[in-house]
Amino acid sequence: MTTEKETIKDNPAWTGSFVARELGVRISSDPSGAVAVADLVGLALRRNPRRAHLLVSTVLAKHVPTEPLLVKAVGELLGVFVARSLGGLLPSRDYGDDGETLDVLLGSATIALTHALSSNGASRVLAIATFAAQVKRLRVEIPDAIVIGYAETATGLGRLVANSLGSYYIHSTRHATPGVVQTTGFEEGHSHATSHRMVPTDPGWLDRSGPLVLVDDELSTGSTVINTIRSLHSMVHRPTYVVATLIDVRSAADRERFNTLAAELDCRIITATLGTGSIELGPDILDRAAEIISGVSAPSLVLTGTGRTSLLELTAQDIAPVRSDRFGSAEPPPAADMALVARRVAAFIEDNGCSGPVVVLGCEENIYFPLTVAEELAALRPDFDVRFSTTTRSPIVPINRADYAIADSLMFASHDNTVDGPGQRFAYNLQGMSPRNGTIVVFPEPGVDADTIISGRPDAGLQGLMPALATAADDVLAVLLPANYPLPSLPAKDKQ
Repeated sequence: MTTEKETIKDNPAWTGSFVARELGVRISSDPSGAVAVADLVGLALRRNPRRAHLLVSTVLAKHVPTEPLLVKAVGELLGVFVARSLGGLLPSRDYGDDGETLDVLLGSATIALTHALSSNGASRVLAIATFAAQVKRLRVEIPDAIVIGYAETATGLGRLVANSLGSYYIHSTRHATPGVVQTTGFEEGHSHATSHRMVPTDPGWLDRSGPLVLVDDELSTGSTVINTIRSLHSMVHRPTYVVATLIDVRSAADRERFNTLAAELDCRIITATLGTGSIELGPDILDRAAEIISGVSAPSLVLTGTGRTSLLELTAQDIAPVRSDRFGSAEPPPAADMALVARRVAAFIEDNGCSGPVVVLGCEENIYFPLTVAEELAALRPDFDVRFSTTTRSPIVPINRADYAIADSLMFASHDNTVDGPGQRFAYNLQGMSPRNGTIVVFPEPGVDADTIISGRPDAGLQGLMPALATAADDVLAVLLPANYPLPSLPAKDKQ
C-alpha cells in the first residue's frame, strides 16, 4: 500500500519531488490541517551550510511569481485562522446570509483554496476569484492585538494578517535606521541573515492589552519564535501569544518546547496555520546537497540587458510618503494612493507600448504596497496577466526542471541601507517564464534614488537591479516612491 509520504515524494507534478527524491526528504500532511502541506510548498536547495533545503511557498510570492489576488486572500485567511484560534475573543454573530458559522465558512474557503491551487488556465482564474470572495466574508476584528511579521519573508504576510484583524502591525527588520533606536532583537539560527531588529517609533507599542501575534511563512523548529517570545516577554508579560504560519512542520519534540516555554512564562502559546504536517530529512543531507550543488553552475554576471528600462517617479504631491511597517503602524498605506499608483503604471504600460505578461516585483521588506498595486493592476487590466513576486537576500540554487521549485536566478547589488552593509540580492523564476515577461514593474525601497538601482557595484562585480531585470523582460519599469522616515528618537534627557 502506498503511503501519503511516498505519494508526495514521487509525484512528478510537485515542485518538491527532485529534492525529496535526491535528499530523502519526506513531507506529510496531518489530516486535521486545512490545506495539504505539499499544495502550499515546493522544495529547493539553499546555498547555506546550516540547512540544505528550502521550503518554497506556492502562495507567498517571495520566490515564485504568483497571482496577487491569491497572495492577498491567503494572508487574510490566515488572519481569520488567528481569530478562530482565540475563541472567546470573537464577537458572536452569523457570517453568511443563511446564518453560517465561522467554521462552516472557513471550511468552504479552504476547500476553495485547494481547488484554486490545483487548477490551471481560465479555471484557475475563476477558482482564485471564488476563493477570494469567500475570504472577504470572514474578516474578524481584534483591534487590541499586536501583530509582528518576520523580515524579510513575512513582512507582507504579517501586514495582511494585521489588516484582517484590524490591529497594530510592525515587522522586524535588517535595515539600518539612523536616528531610530532599536528596542529589542532576536536571532534566527538557520537564516542566511540571522539577526532581527525591532525599531518601533511608538514607545507604547507593547502596551496594547490584546494577544501578540507572530507571523512567519513557515514553522519548522520554532526556535526563532521561542527567542522572540522570550525577548518580548521580558519587556511586557503577556498572557497570550499566537504563532501564525502558512505551514507548521515541527517535530513532536519541537511542539513540546512551546508547551514547556508557556509553562515557564505562565502564558498561552497558540498556533494558527493553514497546513500542518511533518518533514523528515534523509541521512547526510548536507553532504548530499553539497554534491548536487557542486554540479550546478553558479549564476553568471550579465553585464548588459536586452530590455528597455524606464523610471516612474512619484512625489509627495502625488501620494502620501510611504511609511515602512518596520516602524510600526496602526493602518496600512491609503488604499487610494495604491490605486493611483496602479493607474499610473497601467497608463505607462499602455502609452509606451509595453506588453504582458507583467510581473510586479517588490524588494525584500517592501512587499505590501507593491502587492496591492499588483492586485489593482490585475483588476484594471486582466489582459496583462499580472503576477507578483519580490527580491530576496537568500541564495538559492536554481535548477530548471518541472519537479524543482526554483528554475532560474538573477543576482544584483543591494540598494537599501542595511545593518550588514551592501551585498548580493536575488530574484527567482523570472527568466524561465513562457512566454517571456513583457514587463517587470519593480518597486525599490521607498526613498531610494535612481542611481542606486542602476549603477550597482562594479567594484564588487555586481550589476544594478535595473540592468539585471532587463535580461528577463522586454521592458523594466522602476516605480520610485517618496518615503516617510520618522523623526530621530530623542535621548531620554531631552524628553522633557
